[in-house]
Amino acid sequence: IFLFLFVPLSLSTMSQAQVDYALIANGEVVLAEYPFDYSPFNVVAARILGKIPPRTHKQAFVYEGKRYSYIADESGLIVMAMTKEDESFLGTYNFLLEIQQAFNGSYNSSFRNAGPGAFNDRCSGLLRSRMETFAKPTGAGERLERFVESQKGILLAVASRTEKLELADSKYDDLDVASKKFDVETRRLKTKLWWKNAKTWIYLLCALMIAAVVVVAVVLICFKLPIP
Repeated sequence: IFLFLFVPLSLSTMSQAQVDYALIANGEVVLAEYPFDYSPFNVVAARILGKIPPRTHKQAFVYEGKRYSYIADESGLIVMAMTKEDESFLGTYNFLLEIQQAFNGSYNSSFRNAGPGAFNDRCSGLLRSRMETFAKPTGAGERLERFVESQKGILLAVASRTEKLELADSKYDDLDVASKKFDVETRRLKTKLWWKNAKTWIYLLCALMIAAVVVVAVVLICFKLPIP
């Protein structure tokens, strides 16, 4: 199923996101963050850093109405942003990508042995300025972005439903094959049991005939009767 959505959307509108907290880290070591004040956000972000594997990927965690989105690479560099749970995914990841590219362009791998807060004086201004630039628009721009987000959710729901239907069809085919195989095995087992039962009766009849012959022979011998 192919669905196309055409919306007159400018690049600046697509890149908006209200970021309330951001950080740059090397693994679990926070190199720079903004704002600096200690809050529950810092604690949650620190716990998430401890769960991020050192590979190139992006992911998001939701906790108490806040979404902690991050991008990471194989060098261990992590850029994280905290937004509201319903904030634009696209705008948030554009923000993270810009911070990552700016940091790598300026410092490359010089951060590897840096301690906590070592880049605060150099990067806090970068975080603050980009947070201001990516601040969510108001009015028509906001309504348009929300419309795009809602349509994206519909498309994802349709795609998920299609995938589930295809999976159900596949499971039905597998069940049909398994049913036919079961019927064949059942008939084979019934035939095997019938022959086994027949052999048992044949052996029993043979034993009874032999026993009858022995009994007759013993009686004839005991009573000295002529054996026919």
